[in-house]
Amino acid sequence: MTCFGIAFSILLAFLLFAASGLYDVAASRMHWKLTREFLAFGLRRAVATHSRNISAPELEDMNLIVLGAGHFEDGCAPCHGAPGRPSNPIAERMLPNPPHLGAVVSSWSPEELFWIVKHGLKYTGMPAWAATARDDDVWSVVAFLRKLPETSPDRYRLLATGGTGRSNQIIDLGAASPESDDLANCTRCHGRSDLGSALVPRLAGQPQSYLEQSFHDFTSGLRQSGVMQPIAATLDAKTLRAISAYFSKLEPSRAKAPMAEDGAIGRGRDIATRGVAETNVPACRICHSETASPNVPRLDGQYALYIEEQLRLWRGGLRRQSGNATAMRIIASRLSEAQAKDVAAYFENMTRFQPSPPLAKR
Repeated sequence: MTCFGIAFSILLAFLLFAASGLYDVAASRMHWKLTREFLAFGLRRAVATHSRNISAPELEDMNLIVLGAGHFEDGCAPCHGAPGRPSNPIAERMLPNPPHLGAVVSSWSPEELFWIVKHGLKYTGMPAWAATARDDDVWSVVAFLRKLPETSPDRYRLLATGGTGRSNQIIDLGAASPESDDLANCTRCHGRSDLGSALVPRLAGQPQSYLEQSFHDFTSGLRQSGVMQPIAATLDAKTLRAISAYFSKLEPSRAKAPMAEDGAIGRGRDIATRGVAETNVPACRICHSETASPNVPRLDGQYALYIEEQLRLWRGGLRRQSGNATAMRIIASRLSEAQAKDVAAYFENMTRFQPSPPLAKR
């Protein structure tokens, strides 16, 4: 028999076996040992092959780790469990069982973990990332996963929930309000000046219309984020308005801004109030001031790292569909990395609701 004949016979045998219905596809029955070993081998080789051209960034930044911990709590822990907390019993009956990640992540490289988190795994129930264009979001989860084996239950609660499982902030929507749990989820990341990640924006005092528009952009996919899109998608219009109103009425508060590089704040002030004539960049404060349009964010007191990251996203075209897309994409593309860092340092060190400095003449 020729090689073609042998291959055809094998294929025909597989088809007949599948058609017979004899193979038990029930999740209540484990795969055959040979099947398990074959699938595990194929999975390992596939991940290694497809992740070989990935280069991991610096993953020791606590801002990245805290951001990843927050998403792990919402997106990973229900199936995989968390330190001091087992996985959901329903997930335990999946086949294959979602592993307890603290025991297995050390067997994967950061690049392999990134590929798995971003793309998911077929036939395992592991979904792909909700916004595959946002690698920065994915790396935050990888940064946290690398710390997971050494994370105690108390440390996990501190990183993922602020230590309480809910926000420490007072929720004034009313204890019986259906929006209160959603608000607690928001304030867990956006209401902590001392424990939160500087990659997550401060929302207190932002214009209500801007916050509502941001929610709608995430819900519709006009603005991408594997962290925010799944959260926004669960909120109805009434809840979105209530949460936006709540944050807009809060008095902005901020932790002491870190010391910026010598001269950075001054250079940033020049860009914010004068613009950059050489590259035709307008002054930031034309739009980003307390008296400007309610449809743009206020930047005074905002985290510098967050501002830098958003400018990077604008420059890379990852926010081109949302809000004031055309103008911001052009402006961000005309700012160098150093200029973006300077203007971000300037805004972080400004106090909200103090009189904005006058726009300087160019």
